[in-house]
Amino acid sequence: MKRIAFLAAAVLLVWQALAYAAATPRERAGESGLPFTFFMTHYELLGDPSNPTGVRYSNDGAPFADDPETGDRIAISGKGAWDPAGETATGGGTYVITDGEGKVMAEGTWTVLRFRSFLQLPGWFGVEGFQEEGWQGPPGSVSFSGFLKFRVELDDGRRGLLTAWCIMPTTPHHGGHVSDGISLTGDDLNFTDSTATETSMEGMMFYGPEGP
Repeated sequence: MKRIAFLAAAVLLVWQALAYAAATPRERAGESGLPFTFFMTHYELLGDPSNPTGVRYSNDGAPFADDPETGDRIAISGKGAWDPAGETATGGGTYVITDGEGKVMAEGTWTVLRFRSFLQLPGWFGVEGFQEEGWQGPPGSVSFSGFLKFRVELDDGRRGLLTAWCIMPTTPHHGGHVSDGISLTGDDLNFTDSTATETSMEGMMFYGPEGP
């Protein structure tokens, strides 16, 4: 019986390898079988900060947004994937809500419920020979700027619309935004002020086999 089970497992592995080899880059690129991935990212500039020669990414970033009425702030970390053609998405991470003095008011986890939209934007760093280290996307993927929207749920039951955007130096300032950021609106959620995070080193990265 053990020999039969071993042979069956070997056949399955061979079949999976053949299926992977036959799949298109779009089918292979994303987590959970979805072609496009996103990461809340921390940036570290390489070389002279006023004239950097490159950037290093890490997926422990925590972009944040403020409530303009109360001064509360939410910081969100996490990652996930989406398929605009199938209008599906998956992912999640953690969040921390603090008041204006930095006192933690709530913290926990968040989960993607469903995909809403993605708008791709042109432009990137625009520096010849600029180096990118700490690539987070699948091998062979490309990165791009844009706006991603999906419905999410916090672990306390509140639901809302999470908008995340990546805007690089040569990307048009869509909607008045000058850099990466997030907003979260919904059930007792009014985190719409991204001014501070857009001048920080916390942001977003989007990857895929090609632009959506």
